[in-house]
Amino acid sequence: MTVSVTFRHGTENKMLRRRVEVECHALTRNTPDIIKIRVIFSKESRHSISPDLIACHISIQAPNKQHIDVYQYQPNEFVAFNKALERAVSKLARLNAKKSTHEIDRYLIELREIRS
Repeated sequence: MTVSVTFRHGTENKMLRRRVEVECHALTRNTPDIIKIRVIFSKESRHSISPDLIACHISIQAPNKQHIDVYQYQPNEFVAFNKALERAVSKLARLNAKKSTHEIDRYLIELREIRS
C-alpha cells in the first residue's frame, strides 16, 4: 500500500505528516485491500475579509471498489485531517458490506487513542 502526503501553499507540517502516515497505515488493518491513499493539504482563499481555510483532500483507491474522495475545509490542518479521515472511514464502512458497524466503531476508537 502506498501513502502519499502532499503539502501545498506553505502548509508544510512535519508533525502532521508523520501522524497522517501512521493513521493511514492503521486504516489498512481493517481494510487490507486498499492500494493507495493520497492526502493533500492546501490553503484556500474564500474572501478577502475571512481568513484562509486549509483544505484536506483524502483519496482512497481499492481494487473492485468505488474510488473515495473526501474534501474538508477547516481553519486548522489537524482539524481538517481529523474530520476528513472520519468521513473517509464512514464511506469505507458503507462500501465494505463485509465489515460490521462494530468493527468500524472499534477502528474509530483506535484512531482517537492514537491521536491522544
